[in-house]
Amino acid sequence: MDSQFWITAWNEGRTAFHGEHYHEKLTEYFPQFNPGKGQRVLVPLCGKSKDLLWLHGLNLHVHGVELHAQAVKDFFSENGLSSPHIDQDQDFTHFTHGNIIISCGDFFKLNEHHSYDYIYDRAALVALPAPMRKGYAQVIKQSLKHGGKYLLIVYDYDQSKMEGPPFHVGGKEIHDLYEDQFTITLKESQKPKNEGTRLSAIDSLHQTVYVLEKIL
Repeated sequence: MDSQFWITAWNEGRTAFHGEHYHEKLTEYFPQFNPGKGQRVLVPLCGKSKDLLWLHGLNLHVHGVELHAQAVKDFFSENGLSSPHIDQDQDFTHFTHGNIIISCGDFFKLNEHHSYDYIYDRAALVALPAPMRKGYAQVIKQSLKHGGKYLLIVYDYDQSKMEGPPFHVGGKEIHDLYEDQFTITLKESQKPKNEGTRLSAIDSLHQTVYVLEKIL
């Protein structure tokens, strides 16, 4: 799987992963971090998620990263955020409106070091096949500040029942990826609601929520 897979998915409208409402686990767990005005949150592989708006409503500086340019443009136009400022560097095209920035480009090229107070991942890690997840985790590790919090939502299911994405990411893999630099707390694991026909058909499906805190 490469970047073209996701560009094609957006172009063909295969975006069942895009939610039309704020994610209920974001609104349940993120306030427990007691975020402060002006703190920074990173949202990897954000698409055109409305969750960016909810985070912005907490007076946070929101930085999404998304591969597909049309998804970025749609976010601003569909939410009435007209004429974002656009600038470009070697790796990204940055769309800015107030305290929301979406950088369009390859997330694996993000070169931020200890820059964020929080990371929110609802559909990023599970979008990646296993060989790509270690590299993803390395970007997460370098980007988050010491003491920063990471809200991670994944799917746990029998991978033989469905070809991803979204992929199964179990608890052992979460620990293998992150326990060298994070404390890891399992908050809940439940069968989710309203996850579309493909996922809902899997009896073993659980949506699992973790909170990680960076200790190194």
